[in-house]
Amino acid sequence: MAVKRQLSMVLDLNKCIGCHTCTTACKLMWTNRNGREFMYWNNVETQPGKGYPRDYQEMGGGFDGDGALNLGRQPSQEDYGIPWEYNYEEALMTGTDPWLRPHVKPTWGANWDEDQGEGDYPNSYYFYLPRLCNHCSNPACLAACSRNAIYKRQEDGIVLIDQERCRG
Repeated sequence: MAVKRQLSMVLDLNKCIGCHTCTTACKLMWTNRNGREFMYWNNVETQPGKGYPRDYQEMGGGFDGDGALNLGRQPSQEDYGIPWEYNYEEALMTGTDPWLRPHVKPTWGANWDEDQGEGDYPNSYYFYLPRLCNHCSNPACLAACSRNAIYKRQEDGIVLIDQERCRG
């Protein structure tokens, strides 16, 4: 699809403090319903690191230079980690003094390897990498959506979601 304009986004990685405010706002707005526990259309990762889902950069997939789809490996439950559900009522409403903790012991999740970095002192490093919707020229999410709920606006190239068609 030819668009009149194309939206782009530039982020100063030196100013990102890894607070995840953008991730939380996006999650609460778009993917906080049942069945969407693993959907993060926006996420801030610490790089170098494994990312979310774990090792997603090694799974392949995407489009080649001619726009043909290249299939990759589907992430597994273990790649995402178990959604963390906390014992809020037990910890906050019983009048006792239990610790607030997840019901199951997590072994992986979003930002699991946050702030670990690489290298040895004094040459160690890491940086925060916000992964946001890139409003791609040829969005993979649009091609993957079985409900045709994702579309690209012609006048400015913005990728949008039709909430009436979307089923998460």
